[in-house]
Order: sequence, then C-alpha cells, then structure tokens
Amino acid sequence: MCFKHQEYIDKLSTQCPPQDYEPKEMLAFRFVFEPNDERSINNFKPVLIITPQRNLKPETEATRCQGYALSLFDTRENAEKRYLKLTKKRKKLRDSLGTHIAAGSIDKTDGVASKIDDNGHLSLHEFASADLAAKFVITSCLL
Repeated sequence: MCFKHQEYIDKLSTQCPPQDYEPKEMLAFRFVFEPNDERSINNFKPVLIITPQRNLKPETEATRCQGYALSLFDTRENAEKRYLKLTKKRKKLRDSLGTHIAAGSIDKTDGVASKIDDNGHLSLHEFASADLAAKFVITSCLL
C-alpha cells in the first residue's frame, strides 16, 4: 500500500510506518485553521510537509517518520489539553498548530495509526487515496 508522502518515507532507513501501526476506526480530533484562513492549506499536512516546517526534537529517523504522519487525538478534551501544554510557553506555535479543533471519523481505508498514548495522541500515516479534509468538520475554537 502506498502512503501520502511516500517519496520522503522511502528515504528513511527505518521501517516507516512502524510495523505495529494498524488501521483504526474511530472518531478523531485534530488542530486546524478555519477554511477562510490562508494557513488552512496546512490543515491536513504532517509537520514535515507544512510551510514553514516545524523542528523535530530530537531529530532521529523515528521522529522523521512520525513527522510524515498526521497527529490526531482520541477526544476533544485530550486535544485541548495538548494544545494548552504546547502553547503555554511558546505562544507563536499557535501560528502553525491551528486555532480550532476539527472532528472526523477515520476508518481502515484511511491509513495505519500508532497506538493511542497516555495523552490521547495517535499518529496516522495516510494511504495515498485518503481524503481526511472531506471527513472532518470544525467543532470548537481553541483561542
């Protein structure tokens, strides 16, 4: 199966996505900008594809792999908590993360995802044919 951004994934020396990533069916949440915001072109792009690119720390093959996946959350509350934690000391990060939360259903045809971590976060490597932008709608404002 081909993934979005396969040309970058192929350059990594590690298994990407990792072998323990699996298709999931669930309601997921993501940081986005409103459609009329010029930054909304990045709403469904991974951090290593958006412009300007965000730095990954530490920069390893594993974090680069994750940088080609979309960050999603299992609940709106977990997304809000993560947003507040990320932006508390770095207010300018809001300019690249988003101003709203969108919700949408992902299914097994969209890609493969990591296990959900203790913060409710998961990384989704989208299949080339996936169109998450068509499945997500804004549900709340973050600012």
